[in-house]
Amino acid sequence: MDARSLYHLSADPLARRAVETWLRASAASDSVLWVGPHAPEGMPHVAPAQAGHWLGHEVQALVFEAGEPLAVDALVTAAGLLRGGGTLVILDGVTSDGVFARRWRAALAEPWIQAIGSRSMDRLPPVPAATPAPFAWTPDQWVALDRLARLETGECLALTAPRGRGKSTLLGEFLGMALARREAGITLTAPGSRAVDALLARARQWVNAADRCYRAPDRLLDDSVRPDTLIVDEAANLPVERLLRLARRARRLVLATTTGGFEGSGQGFRLRALPALEAAGFRVRTQALDTPVRWGPGDPLEDWLNRLFLLEAESLTPSAQAVCLRWRTGAALANLPQTLEAVTGLLADAHYRTRPSDLARWLDDPGVRVLCMEGAGDGALFGVALIQEEAGLEPALAAAVWAGERRPQGHFLPCTLAARGDLDLAAEAAWRIQRIAVHPRWQGRGLGGRLLRAVADRAQLEGMGLLGASFGLQPALLRLWRRAGYGLVRVGTQPDAASGQVSGVVLRAVAPALQPRLEATWEAFRRDWPVWHRRFLSAATADMVDAVLASPAGELARVDAPVDPAADRAEVQVFAERARPLEWVLPALLRQLAASPPVEPEGRLLAASLNAPIDWPRLARELGVSGRRGATRRLRRAARTWLEAQGR
Repeated sequence: MDARSLYHLSADPLARRAVETWLRASAASDSVLWVGPHAPEGMPHVAPAQAGHWLGHEVQALVFEAGEPLAVDALVTAAGLLRGGGTLVILDGVTSDGVFARRWRAALAEPWIQAIGSRSMDRLPPVPAATPAPFAWTPDQWVALDRLARLETGECLALTAPRGRGKSTLLGEFLGMALARREAGITLTAPGSRAVDALLARARQWVNAADRCYRAPDRLLDDSVRPDTLIVDEAANLPVERLLRLARRARRLVLATTTGGFEGSGQGFRLRALPALEAAGFRVRTQALDTPVRWGPGDPLEDWLNRLFLLEAESLTPSAQAVCLRWRTGAALANLPQTLEAVTGLLADAHYRTRPSDLARWLDDPGVRVLCMEGAGDGALFGVALIQEEAGLEPALAAAVWAGERRPQGHFLPCTLAARGDLDLAAEAAWRIQRIAVHPRWQGRGLGGRLLRAVADRAQLEGMGLLGASFGLQPALLRLWRRAGYGLVRVGTQPDAASGQVSGVVLRAVAPALQPRLEATWEAFRRDWPVWHRRFLSAATADMVDAVLASPAGELARVDAPVDPAADRAEVQVFAERARPLEWVLPALLRQLAASPPVEPEGRLLAASLNAPIDWPRLARELGVSGRRGATRRLRRAARTWLEAQGR
């Protein structure tokens, strides 16, 4: 298979016209795509933000507009669509002088890349019609198929592969063949349904009903039926605790995950999940898929992308030694390539889906700080914390967030507090710990707690008011944060795409003067939690959080937060007349309904609708409206009528 080529042009009008002419000529013989805002009329094109919608397609000629800001995630995604022998043309409009922009320009200057000036546009190569080769399994796919066919009870086969190695095709073939043989008890799951689109497309070549095998993790855990064979795709993006619970429901287990890159898991899957499965009684076998199926081995474009965005960064296992803590900025990390790669690799190992755009942001954002725990002897990376500074909200903006009308970017923790109604705390500057990771071989030794203490000490020195974080809720993580002095202030209602868990938001005060006010916020959360969680969370998730919060010295030990009826009425009024979400207003609304039981039809409809777990499709049907938005509008109208009937 021929190597893919990369051409680089400045993004001026003359270059765009020349590239348009070239792409039109290419489209006459094969599939093409333009990624960017200035696509020629009639040409297949996509905006950078929607590049992922083209996953599963292949093209022979690709034009990518590199503008300000550089859409790096879209570039990596789009480049993965390009077949072996294809051509990528980058129209470069990056003019900034940031740290990542300098890295970008240095990468484009590599000798293998063809730089074309305004007087040599004819150097763009003609794109010959690709002659599709007959489909053939790679040798490592054949081995994997054979091992899948011979999977025995009590066995777990773990398939690992970088992107572009045909993992989804292989699993789809296995699933389709099993269904065609009418094998019973085979189930497919993944952190999100979109992760298995390509897999199911392959399985449908065998049977039309392949989609029926998919179950979301929560539904599978709640289901009384236990699968005979369970396939877990992108398994590394499920927390180990949840993966074990799923695995224990099956007699045979097939796990697959992408390794390396922003789609993958690094080596955390191998170091954490597989030993845990062995300890649970599974005979674990591993099978790597190494041969690319869309381009040839050693493809220069794949190598260039991997190096530029550190898509295959690894964190090496440190040897036993003393450790020291060092604060780094993005600009400093750019000049320490080994440390930068280790930081990126360790974060990828920690069940985080690190994207190429994250790397660009870390290097350029002055509000990002990185705390590295390094070996005193050789500088090996034991742990890392990535912190984002977030400014507090002005009172008017905080009030708009509380009413559900604004959600400004870059203010996650202040917005969370404003949405709760803690408008004074929302005005405080905060540090959000976006990522924290300890090398898997050195976990359980207190290093994570040491990192958190160092972050708190530095935040206090720099005059921050609050520290916080958001993460997929798991018992071990929740206990870690609680031991470090953080309390829950929010639990999400939808599973996170990367972790498969609902997220929790934890906060602690850095400024001593804020501690009493934050304790009141913690108590208000504990007071409202029992009322709230059963209406929005699955039983498995609610029980997990309950168990942690109700443990000795847990969050539920005190539930004596006072209730302010006037504040509750104000919340209900804002829900009825503005845009405050039902998720936020529910405790106050239920208390008001209990205090003044409705007798008129609209009030009784409102109370009846909230008397059971919130199932939006069911609720929409019962209310005679369409979808979640329709149901919300109907409930707001009922709340307005009920309030008017009470003279409020």
